[in-house]
Amino acid sequence: MTLALLLPWFPILLAVGVSGRLLGRSRGLFLGVVCALFWVMLIQSSVGAEIWRDPWAVAAIIAGCVAISAMGRWSAETAQGVTLPAYGEVAANRQAGSAGPRPSGDGSGANPSLHHISYAVDQFDSWLARYRDNDDPWPKFGEFVRTTLYHCCKATHVRPYRMLSDAHQLVPLHEPDPLVDDGRISARRGIVGHVMTTGRSFIAPDQLPDADESCGELVTRLAEESAESVAWCFAIRQGTRRVGGVVVGHLDLAPERHGEFLRIMERLINQFWCQLIDVLESRTAVQVDPGSGLLERAAFLRVAEESIRESYSQGEPVACAVFALEGLRDINDSGRWEVADDLVREVADTLRCKIRTDDRIGRFDGSRIVLLLRRVDSELASLIVSQIMARLSARQADLQAGFAGFTGAGVTIRCGVAGSGTDQVELRELISRGLAQCRRARVENTSIASDLSPSDGQGDDGGCAENPFSAPDAVVKTGAKP
Repeated sequence: MTLALLLPWFPILLAVGVSGRLLGRSRGLFLGVVCALFWVMLIQSSVGAEIWRDPWAVAAIIAGCVAISAMGRWSAETAQGVTLPAYGEVAANRQAGSAGPRPSGDGSGANPSLHHISYAVDQFDSWLARYRDNDDPWPKFGEFVRTTLYHCCKATHVRPYRMLSDAHQLVPLHEPDPLVDDGRISARRGIVGHVMTTGRSFIAPDQLPDADESCGELVTRLAEESAESVAWCFAIRQGTRRVGGVVVGHLDLAPERHGEFLRIMERLINQFWCQLIDVLESRTAVQVDPGSGLLERAAFLRVAEESIRESYSQGEPVACAVFALEGLRDINDSGRWEVADDLVREVADTLRCKIRTDDRIGRFDGSRIVLLLRRVDSELASLIVSQIMARLSARQADLQAGFAGFTGAGVTIRCGVAGSGTDQVELRELISRGLAQCRRARVENTSIASDLSPSDGQGDDGGCAENPFSAPDAVVKTGAKP
């Protein structure tokens, strides 16, 4: 009889003790009651109804049920308000030469808070050195924000958002599933809209009984009407602009004792966010040509090298198209720099709108733009270039309007196309072939020349198509430099 009672009781007691630490006080007690009933059912099924005729066995069952329920409540209470120690705490204490006991990590004193802050700064420095050169570091930064807030504040269900340029929508930092939902939310509605508009952070009243008076009844109602729970929400500001926001669904750190620490963490995340923006803007200033908005040559060669390597690894062909703006130098030499810049920008915008997301485009030099097309051969690339040239032809009136009153000035746009074919041609060799085809188009006075075109320019790929930008008095003669 004793073994029938104790064998299932002891593992159930241990399970309740471990599980109760992950739950709140009321949930821990509820779990204990449920597990106690489960223990009684096990005894009933294994021993039978005769156990209820023994008063000592009944007393033992009642005592065991009380013990299981008390264990669930007690384990939940001991875990209330305790945060996990900051990641890397052991290494940090070792570096600090601390010989005494480590701090408890509950954030109740000044030392744990300062330790969390200092280590978060160290972690961001390491993260920034690793991901600053990524094409899109925002998803990784979102993971960093969630990890930091969890370890420092035990905040869960953290959703960081970026503000779109129109300042009406917030987009998540992670990459959403396009088949389900893009994850965008309004920056002007609900509790998130209130925080983004006013710039004042919000902590739910049940999280912070002594909350700011600005979080009154109406603001609390906004939070309650939200589709998802909001325990903590704050805006990311860069000067007077709102550039993002962070929404926390659940907060286990006791805010009534650590409200100042939470405000410090808001400013810390805000500083990390703004620093990443500054790094990306400075990187863009170095890698992007200011006149055209395209990648400058060194940056283009770097990203194009990665793209062509990936294409070859997947057995895909690539093609290179070189667009030359002939006559641009004469415009610059005549002092019409604004006109030349507008022309380059117009052509760059047109090209950018016609390419795919995995294609690469950059400004090779003052008068030439290079386009790398993936998964196309020379013939298909020639058709694509023909469509682009038709698009540019439709913009001919606008482009030529910039030369009003500039007698004798004209611009001719030509393109040379070269493909990898069945070989894995190096990027520099492919660009050199495209440049050679572009020179051939100028010599033959055609708008498009391809490596599939016959040397006389009579191919069926449009190599001898009439150039829509050639004016009667502005035809570039053979041998003339652009």
